[in-house]
Amino acid sequence: MKWIVGLIQKYKPILILVFIPIGFTLLFGGAMSPIFVEDIPIVILDLDESDASREIVDEFRACPVFQIVDAASSAEEIREEILMGTIKGGLVLPDGFGKSIGSHKGTKALMLMDGSNFLVGNNLMLYANKIFTAKNSELQISYLEAGGVAAYASEQSLDTLALVDRTMYNPQLGYFYYLYPGLLGVFIQQTYLNVLTPVLLKEKERLKHMPMDLLSRRIRAREMMPLFFRYGGMSFLCSLSCLLIAHWLFSYPLKGSLLLILLIQVIFLTCLTGMAFILAAIFDDVTHCAQFIMFLAIPTMLSCGYGWPEFMMAPGFAAGMKLLWPLYFYSNPLKEILLKGAGFGVLGHFLLGGAFFAAFWLPVGMWIYRGKVRTMKQIG
Repeated sequence: MKWIVGLIQKYKPILILVFIPIGFTLLFGGAMSPIFVEDIPIVILDLDESDASREIVDEFRACPVFQIVDAASSAEEIREEILMGTIKGGLVLPDGFGKSIGSHKGTKALMLMDGSNFLVGNNLMLYANKIFTAKNSELQISYLEAGGVAAYASEQSLDTLALVDRTMYNPQLGYFYYLYPGLLGVFIQQTYLNVLTPVLLKEKERLKHMPMDLLSRRIRAREMMPLFFRYGGMSFLCSLSCLLIAHWLFSYPLKGSLLLILLIQVIFLTCLTGMAFILAAIFDDVTHCAQFIMFLAIPTMLSCGYGWPEFMMAPGFAAGMKLLWPLYFYSNPLKEILLKGAGFGVLGHFLLGGAFFAAFWLPVGMWIYRGKVRTMKQIG
């Protein structure tokens, strides 16, 4: 048993840097990769039970997005079932629905839906609207034809002004398409910091016992390069492996330039290296540092402009985040490259911003780290 523990400890950096991102790619890909959202459970409350209302029910039943699991007895029952999570929506067709249609009066149906899940809620509303829009057009054409207007003229009258929607890049509004670049950025960030920062903490303890003249030479970029190449290289290869796994196993699109992907990867790892130096300077205990790094995952993901647009943030907040943390310069351009095939003309500000971030924080981080080692040496 001891040799297994020893083996794990010996190869712990490889396990963290390589297997955790790949494992999470397989986990999230398997859970969220279906492109189309289908069989959303709903109920229908038909208070009219006319031919017109039954036609609407049949349209919903024929649509693969909906799965009619039951017939409700009241709107309150629908609300209760949505609250309990047994269904995601409910259609209410009011009494007099068919009569109002037959007399050319306006009538409305009610769609209750669970808005706590934006993907399910959006698809419910989207396809329900499509069914009612198509039915409304059919009724309008029949009214015009009944008034003596030719079929072709009826269709032209309705199509005088029309809006055709075409959702680009993620037309099915799939979770995996939308979330994966952001998640991959967090995987890389967390694993790289969790490996490099403890190594720098141990190195800090070793360096404080060195003579001052040797100390200044040891904490230089060129002296640290083997360390960066070792762990940065593993993280670099792992991230590319994750993208290929997502593409081959779960059909994630890879539309853009591989060179740009490699470039933002190198810039991001350089930025994270500067952050690792700062964290290693601040913390003295490996456990406390690891706990803080774990805490960084959700705040950095939510505030990097990936899930919520930066122009909607409080004034100055987005600019401050770009100065303090580099995830913005990785997850956002990665999404643009993979889904849209964006080039340097679109991504230039991300690349330059990330390069400036790295050029500032890497030397600053090393300077702070060197200062902390000197302070520890003087106190010791």
